[in-house]
Amino acid sequence: MTISSQARHDEAVKLHEAGLTYAEIGRRWGISKQRARVIVKGKPRRRDKPGLDSKVMLTPRDVARLLGIHANTVRRWSQKGILTGYRICGRGDRRFRREDIDRFLKERQIGSEKQ
Repeated sequence: MTISSQARHDEAVKLHEAGLTYAEIGRRWGISKQRARVIVKGKPRRRDKPGLDSKVMLTPRDVARLLGIHANTVRRWSQKGILTGYRICGRGDRRFRREDIDRFLKERQIGSEKQ
């Protein structure tokens, strides 16, 4: 029998309000105290994908969300020249133009249609 995530959240909140610690809730349910804390606090709100008409410079995380890959893959592709990126500031942070990402997606889409 599985409990819906909302019901589990509600029960965890009641237990926490009754004075149980996250560790105690975790022991009771057989999960870690970190997982119990996440259940009590609810899911963190995820940032939405950048708008398709956005003209701002994108971070590796933004590009990763758009492409459905990990941010480290974006960095590696940028380093290999697969994605066109720009290094900014003294730390060398990466930024990507939206137009370059759109062009990359179109090229990949055309390449997959030929196969």
